Amino acid sequence: MTQRFSVALAVLAATACSGSQKKTGGAADECFYGDCRKKPTPAPAEPAAGPAPKVNGPVGEKAQALREAADLLEKAEAARASGNRNLADQLFSTAELITGPDALAAVAAPFREGAPPRITTPTQKVDTSAPRQPRVAGSSEAEDEADKVPAPPKAEVGSLAGTLKIDGKAAPGTYGLITLEPASGKWKPRTPKHVVIEQRNREFLPKLVAVSVGSTIAFPNFDPTFHNVFSTSPLAPFDLGLYKMGEQREYTFAKEGFVRLGCNLHANMQAFIAVVAAPAYVVTDDEGKFAFKRLAPGKYKLHAWSVRSTQPITQDITIRPGKNTLDVGVSGDAPAGPAPDKFGGKRG
Repeated sequence: MTQRFSVALAVLAATACSGSQKKTGGAADECFYGDCRKKPTPAPAEPAAGPAPKVNGPVGEKAQALREAADLLEKAEAARASGNRNLADQLFSTAELITGPDALAAVAAPFREGAPPRITTPTQKVDTSAPRQPRVAGSSEAEDEADKVPAPPKAEVGSLAGTLKIDGKAAPGTYGLITLEPASGKWKPRTPKHVVIEQRNREFLPKLVAVSVGSTIAFPNFDPTFHNVFSTSPLAPFDLGLYKMGEQREYTFAKEGFVRLGCNLHANMQAFIAVVAAPAYVVTDDEGKFAFKRLAPGKYKLHAWSVRSTQPITQDITIRPGKNTLDVGVSGDAPAGPAPDKFGGKRG
């Protein structure tokens, strides 16, 4: 705003200066230095400035887009000045979509302050006819079967089945995670994978996904509206920015732990990512049930967590050859309701 006023003042000053200059020579000099016996011939009047002609075609469209971007920037700055950081960021990000991020990079910092680090890599195109993702995903044994990893010999295989309960009760529709680590503390790290969490019908799918440390997740948008995926979780804070239907950005999860996802435009949207270092893991189904079918017998440390828990629980178990059963309990102590926006502001 200040720069625009400065330019306008400079133009006005230049105009005023040129209008005050006196012409020298002839009758004009005589009139200026003494009595005028002959009036100087007045300069022809300049035509009054009319409205700028409307420009059509690509140039006109570009000019209109830039005017819209300028209007968005002014509204963004007004929102920021009033303390509404979330609205300011949305307006500024919309202006960026028009101009490109490079054009506004010099003034972006005040609008991003207090938000997770922004991912600015170019978006990737996606096939919008791709099938829906499942509601939950993540099984080390399913990965091993797909990768044709040999199972232990049948005579030495143990299985484990059970139900994850919350505060001592079954919790249908609440998803969770079970992991197993050999008590020795020694195992081969799992190979990172590339998986998908989509945005479709204004919800994330899967609602919970478990991946090994180092895995990359793509976040495609299948909706006709823009989305803004973000996380403020300490182990993986990120902000993917705005992008439209048929585009995606990715993020690589390098640390073990739990990540809560949100959309900064739609408070109802949330999902969870479990980044796992354990060699064996599985997410629960709609009834809280879980199963491992190809475990080597021995002592393990079991960790369990649900999307309604703040922290996982740990217990020691022994897997014997053949069938093993176990129900596991966790706390439902996580805050209910929508996640805060990416600046920490309360929503909903």
